[in-house]
Amino acid sequence: MMPLLVFRERVKNIYHRYDIYIKPVIKFIFAFIAFQMINREIGYDTRLESLPVILGLSLLSAITPSAVMVLLATGVAILHVYVASPILSIIIVVLLLIIYFLFARFTPHLGYVLLAVPILYFLKVPYLMPILLGIVSTPIAIIPMACGVVVYYIIRVIQTAVTMQVNTTVDDILQLYTYVMDSIIDNKQMILSIVIFALILIVVYYVRKLKFDYAFEISIAAGALASILGFLISDFLFGQSDKILSMILGTLASAAIVYIIQFFQLTLDYSGVENVQFEDDVYYYYVKAVPKVTVTTPQMKVKHINTKNAEKGSVNAAQNQDDLEDDEEYDDEDDGYSDN
Repeated sequence: MMPLLVFRERVKNIYHRYDIYIKPVIKFIFAFIAFQMINREIGYDTRLESLPVILGLSLLSAITPSAVMVLLATGVAILHVYVASPILSIIIVVLLLIIYFLFARFTPHLGYVLLAVPILYFLKVPYLMPILLGIVSTPIAIIPMACGVVVYYIIRVIQTAVTMQVNTTVDDILQLYTYVMDSIIDNKQMILSIVIFALILIVVYYVRKLKFDYAFEISIAAGALASILGFLISDFLFGQSDKILSMILGTLASAAIVYIIQFFQLTLDYSGVENVQFEDDVYYYYVKAVPKVTVTTPQMKVKHINTKNAEKGSVNAAQNQDDLEDDEEYDDEDDGYSDN
């Protein structure tokens, strides 16, 4: 355990020392993955798939707030859809703008959540997000998380809708509009997924707030259990029993990743718990103090040896030895003269 704690302290020290450089790099990588995901799933405009465009958008996202990254991703998605179907792009613009303004109104600082949820869906581990948010955030994070789920299902609807032959007639436009809106509003699986995600986040959040030992670790396990039970019911309801195994494995992997993140964020030493009582003029306080696990990273001391100085020192030592021998011979001669 001690080597892991030392490694954690070294990583944290490096991060705190160079966070001004590390944060933009992380944002750049995240934005690059997000734009690549958009291009892979709905990449209908080859011009937007070029590497200079992706790098430029990622660089801009790295030096701006997360809300700007979400806006850029929204614009890229709309341009892709416009190339495939201008009429469909109008409908998608309305839907995405509603989601964007809802997110920007309440949680503009959680733009990464909105983009991360679709990415995690395509990576088969969407269960990671509600468990992680329950540990590091508050229930308000349900808003961007729910928006992210809706965005994922919108992408799936786009993939199907662009294959529909739509003319400029009113009937065709209404047919496309009806299909898209029904696929979003009446999507029971999407609604149930949002509800399950919200329940997972709330379970993790309130369990970690309880006053007992290892609350953080137990809350992660509780969130994983809630995820398995919730999506087990969902898979049975929608006849997707073939996805149960992958869901369980994905949930366990998500819980393990969150535990690793929690280990680097905060580790408590429950063997040193202290219960303190004190009072003031109004209240009498009962306080439970749990110390953090901190270790001192070993410092490596490097001793520099200058070869030139070492050689010079050796020469001086030899010269001093010769002088000492000469002095001894001189003293012996003086003793001889004094005897005579």
